[in-house]
Amino acid sequence: MKFGTTFASVCCLAVAAAACSTSGGGSTTAAASDKVLTLAAAGQGPAKAAVAAFQKANPGVTVKTIYTEDDASYQQQLRTQLASGTAPDVFRMWPGGGNSMAVRDLSRDGMLMDLSGEGWASGLSADLKAVTSDPAGKVVAVPVTIGAIGAVWNDRALRASGLSKPATWPEVLTFCKDAKAKGVVPFALGLKSAWVTQLVPYALTASLVYGPARDFAQRQRDGEATFGGSAWKQALEKYVEMRDKGCFNDSPNGVGYDEQMQMFGQGKALGVVHVLSAVQSALEYAPKGTTFSMTPFPATGSADDTYVPVSVGIVYGVNAKARNPALARKFMEFLASPEGQALYATASGSSPALRSPSFKADALQQPVLDAVAAGRSTLYPDQSWPNAKVQQEHLTSIQELFNGTVDVPTVLSRMDKAFAATK
Repeated sequence: MKFGTTFASVCCLAVAAAACSTSGGGSTTAAASDKVLTLAAAGQGPAKAAVAAFQKANPGVTVKTIYTEDDASYQQQLRTQLASGTAPDVFRMWPGGGNSMAVRDLSRDGMLMDLSGEGWASGLSADLKAVTSDPAGKVVAVPVTIGAIGAVWNDRALRASGLSKPATWPEVLTFCKDAKAKGVVPFALGLKSAWVTQLVPYALTASLVYGPARDFAQRQRDGEATFGGSAWKQALEKYVEMRDKGCFNDSPNGVGYDEQMQMFGQGKALGVVHVLSAVQSALEYAPKGTTFSMTPFPATGSADDTYVPVSVGIVYGVNAKARNPALARKFMEFLASPEGQALYATASGSSPALRSPSFKADALQQPVLDAVAAGRSTLYPDQSWPNAKVQQEHLTSIQELFNGTVDVPTVLSRMDKAFAATK
């Protein structure tokens, strides 16, 4: 996912990590090889804060960092580096499976160091182990944040509109109608950035599919359920209904993430259905004093039936061929510490994945923690998908759906075919 502004160009990833001298501490002085760690991350802000704190706590250590803002480019370039033996010691990954830089996909190719013996690994819950372990059950990643998808609101713009946050699906449609009548966009949407296409469906299927049927993902893997034969159909139909009822800005396929966040931050749109960390980008465009809040995004006629998609958002792993494995393990230990967890979560607009007493939840994070405590949360769907093809089919097909070149059954048929590809 995307954070902040560009710090180092994408092309920097095409060269060996050690040759890129943009370090979290800003130092370019030579250091002993056992004191140098190389790191890559998709998104600058939170990683930069963690690197600075780690260097401060370890005098003499230099962390050479590479930041890339575009997830697709990051995934492609890191994969290339891992295959060629030029990848950094430590890098950000995605939990579970579902894309080429996800934990299970990388570990199947032998690209990750076994971290099962680390002290923090023994304390992981079953849910956390499920998305940070390889197919053999060995922990290969440290969970850093918990992310969520919901209705995120520009509080200032919403107050000015005089409208209330919808708590049921009928209220969503009424909200869209009333906002449009006031000349303001109800929900900003930027489908030109392909990864954004999945967010509304994930929010809707939490309440329509994965919340009511907790075993759906397993039944799908067992061949007993499909996208096309499930409430995924209703979810995508509701997505199209939102488009047709004016819930989004004009021409979403021509609007990218940055423009979406600009529209939202400036109050030209009242809300977004998004990952909560997107607020960090919206703040760049927001007038001073603007605040943001979150509510679960409804999909039914009852607020009591609303679930929130919640998942480990960011994980880090160690290159199986790391040049400095000892320092890499030490950085993993820092990320797992209460200090590292609170620091990264705060900087990324998320909640910590591990225990961190100093972390203080705000109006964005508290509803997520409440949903988890009440048993009203689900995992992101793609973390249970067997390969990266399913997510890619989903992303591109939603863009076509909004263009009107395919219909809902076609989208789901494509996803089912991709799901079955490795069965």
